[in-house]
Amino acid sequence: MMESFLYMRLRKAPFTEFKRVSTSLDDFSSLGSSPIFMINNIPMMDLELKENDLISFMNPMCPHCGSRNVVKNGTCLRRMENGIQFRVQRYICNDCRYSFVARPPNYGYGKHLPDDVREKSIRSRIKTSLRKAANLFRILGNVMISHETVRRYIPPVQYNVMESSGYFVYDEQYVHIDGEEKYRALLKDSKTGNFVESILEDLSEETLIGFFVRSIPRFNVGKEIYVTTDGFHYSSILKGASHILGIRIKRQRCLFHIEKDLAHRIKDSHKENDLDMAKRLIKFMFFQNETNLNALGRNSESMRELIRGKDEREIVKILLYKIDSLYGEDSIIRLFLNFVRKHRKEVLLYLDDPEVEKTSDKAEQHFSIQSWLFKHRFKTKEGLLRTSYWYHWYLSTES
Repeated sequence: MMESFLYMRLRKAPFTEFKRVSTSLDDFSSLGSSPIFMINNIPMMDLELKENDLISFMNPMCPHCGSRNVVKNGTCLRRMENGIQFRVQRYICNDCRYSFVARPPNYGYGKHLPDDVREKSIRSRIKTSLRKAANLFRILGNVMISHETVRRYIPPVQYNVMESSGYFVYDEQYVHIDGEEKYRALLKDSKTGNFVESILEDLSEETLIGFFVRSIPRFNVGKEIYVTTDGFHYSSILKGASHILGIRIKRQRCLFHIEKDLAHRIKDSHKENDLDMAKRLIKFMFFQNETNLNALGRNSESMRELIRGKDEREIVKILLYKIDSLYGEDSIIRLFLNFVRKHRKEVLLYLDDPEVEKTSDKAEQHFSIQSWLFKHRFKTKEGLLRTSYWYHWYLSTES
């Protein structure tokens, strides 16, 4: 709540043609960005700014460190949405060297821009560069906005501990940072949507273990979590992170990638016709829905009768036996079945807990949004991570 006896005075600056509007209401860090001027708790009418009026503080305070050791640092021009141009006093803090300017009455920093303009400016950051976003508003909207203002509007990444369900998806994507190829790693809670991103120099085992060790404590997790990944090299990585963090990490291999790798091997061996039904049976085994059942063609009705009244675990057992009996002599299918048996806990973990994600699809969807722009345009790690955080979290919760 604002204190009483906030002083304000208007006077003509000597040897100038403009008025000086000074106010003691300068503690914007506690009073908000757009205060109402009051005396003895009685609201005052807004001052009407005229052309070339000068706005300054009577007793300025640094908004960065709170120091009163502040000196004047020239003036600059501002233009309101009604076209009135006025002059504001610039200040610099002698303690932290932070530079800031006085606010117009009832206008905070950036409040000379309407809220919809501010929102459009940060949305445009996704589509183009900071400077091009600022130029776009100058050309199309006759709105003066700097590229640094666009940057400041984008919320910073929050580093507080986030709520978690304990069920995660993980993936990585290559990106270009200042012309060099890096890797954007993602650990995302599949239920809450909370996520951690990081830019990695490489994908070595040591680097990836470090990512999980830094990222998992950012979530409020118990002694056991589940992570769905693609690829074949994450078992030792998750084991290493588990040992360091002192929690149990169970891994689910992405079923979509297992199915896709099998399809590639069949295609490379030119056995697409011979093993077409085997592929369909495997797809239905992993993803038991009506579409994949109907894809079995004339075998769909007999399969429907065979699995009637069975749960998912029983259907998987039936299909593994059927695939083995029909196609087990083929080298590719035999390798697939041996792989499933050897890594049964990682391939079929979802049968023990249906909350486990079968695929890393939610991570893929996270990366697919503006994928080309994120991969090729950003020059700094901070720029990519901050914009990605705003786009995926702030936008989804605030718009």
